Amino acid sequence: MLTPTHLLFAQSAYLTTCVVAAHPPAPEEAAVALLGATLPDLDSRASYIGRILRLTSDLIERYFGHRSFTHSLLVQLIAGGLAVWLLPDGYGLALMAGWVSHSWADMMTPGGVSWFWPSRIRCVLPGNPDFRMELGKGGEMGFMLVMTLLGVVMMPLAATGKGTTGLLRGALGDMEMVRREYDQYQGGYLFSVQITGKDNRTSADISGTYSVQGPWRDAGLILDTPDGPRSLCPSSACQWYSAHAGLNRGEPIKTSTVSVSAGLLAVSELRERVSELTQAGEVFLLGTAQAEGVKAQPPTLEVTTDTLTFAYAAPAILEPFQGRTLRNADLTIQVRHSPDIALPAASRAPIQARNEDIPALLERWLK
Repeated sequence: MLTPTHLLFAQSAYLTTCVVAAHPPAPEEAAVALLGATLPDLDSRASYIGRILRLTSDLIERYFGHRSFTHSLLVQLIAGGLAVWLLPDGYGLALMAGWVSHSWADMMTPGGVSWFWPSRIRCVLPGNPDFRMELGKGGEMGFMLVMTLLGVVMMPLAATGKGTTGLLRGALGDMEMVRREYDQYQGGYLFSVQITGKDNRTSADISGTYSVQGPWRDAGLILDTPDGPRSLCPSSACQWYSAHAGLNRGEPIKTSTVSVSAGLLAVSELRERVSELTQAGEVFLLGTAQAEGVKAQPPTLEVTTDTLTFAYAAPAILEPFQGRTLRNADLTIQVRHSPDIALPAASRAPIQARNEDIPALLERWLK
C-alpha cells in the first residue's frame, strides 16, 4: 500500500485503540503512531524509511525479504512488550497501533504478508482475491476515505476517555452502571454526570451536568449544584431522581487523606487544618463525631440523636460549628489535588487523640 494509506490507517487504529483502552489521545502519541506505521517497511530499500536508514534496510531486505521479518506477528509481540515496558504510558500503545495496522493493511493487497514468519506462508485478507486492493487503484482510494471517516468518528469518542464500556453505559443511561464506573475510577479523576431527571420534592426538572462530590449510600451520587449538594439515584429515596445519567471523566487527580481521631476536638483546630489543605485542592470530610443540637444537612451531614455522619462534606459544613467541640471524632479529611502537587508533611500529619477520658460530670455539658 501507499505510505499515505498506512499513515491514515495508523491514526484510525490509534484512535480506535484509545477508545477501547479508555485512554485519551495525545498529539505526541499520534506522532509515535505515524512512526510505528513506517517501521515495518524497513525491509524495503524503496520505502521512505528504507531510503533514510539505507544500510539497515539493505541488510533486512537481503536476508529476510520484503513483508516478512518486520511485518511478522513474532516481531510485533516482542516489540510490543519492549514498548510497553520502556516507553511512557500511551506511547507504547500508539507505536504498536501504527505497527500492527501496517501489517493488516498489507494483508489486504494481492501479495499478502508473511505474518507467521519464519514460516513463508503468506496471509491475505480477505480470502477472495477479487476484494483485495491493488496499489494506488480505486480500492485503495476508497479505503483511505473510509479510514478518514473512521478517524473523524473516533476522535471525539476517544477524547472522552470513557472506553467502550463507559460509552455503552452512557448510551444506556443506567444509574447503576454510572455508579459502578465511578466506584472503579474514583480517586484518580474528577467526574461530572450528565443527567435527565427531576427533583423528588418539587418535581422540577433538574436536567443538566453537575460535578460529582462522592458516592451516596449504595447506588447514588452526591452532586455539587448551585443550590448546594444533592443526592441523586434512580428512586425516590434521594433528593433528585435520575431517569438517564452519563458519567464524564475529567482531569486526572491524586487523592490524599488525613485521619482525625480524637476524644475531644476543637472545631477551630479542625478548620485550621482544613484551611491549610484547601490551598492544595478540593477538601471533603468523611466519618463520624458527636455533638448536641446540630441540624442535619443532607446528604453530606446526617444526624442521629447526637451522632453526626459526614459524607463528602465541603469545608463550609463546619461554619455553624464555630466555637464548638466535637466528641469521639473519627474523621477522614480527603484532599483531591493535582498529581504534580505534594501536600506539606505538616498538613498530612494525623490529628491525634486528646483528652480521651472525659469526666462524666462534664461530658453532658460539652457542646
